[in-house]
Amino acid sequence: MALIAAYDPDSEEPTTLTTAAELDDVLDRVAAWGHRALIEFRLAEPADKNARQLALSAGLHGASDRGTLIYSSPAGVWFSKASPGPEWEPAERILYYYMSADTEYPPDSEIPLDLVRRAVHDYMTNGGQQPSGPDWHTPPPWYPTAFK
Repeated sequence: MALIAAYDPDSEEPTTLTTAAELDDVLDRVAAWGHRALIEFRLAEPADKNARQLALSAGLHGASDRGTLIYSSPAGVWFSKASPGPEWEPAERILYYYMSADTEYPPDSEIPLDLVRRAVHDYMTNGGQQPSGPDWHTPPPWYPTAFK
């Protein structure tokens, strides 16, 4: 299934991805940036109103070989969860950058980068459904879920 990927601050339009190789190219490019960067994935041709609301945000931090995920659907919003999660203070947060805007993530949402990559491929092949690979948890109370 084709996806659109929004990630490039120098582009006015998102990139359409129709193959696994095109998806890997985008993931490789963003991971190589070295800083914590986000890619917003949506279905290129959603079949109905509910499918238009499906989104997967993939955070990539190639320098640490870690990343994070947020899946949103009409049913709710979920973060990837490190398993077992590291011990963190509740107030700690990690910043990932979508274009030039920062987005706060709970520190226990960072997972191995290869798991992030597999989840994005799963999202592409399963028609936008929640990827089955990572563990998921609901957002912390401080997270704004207005975008869901």
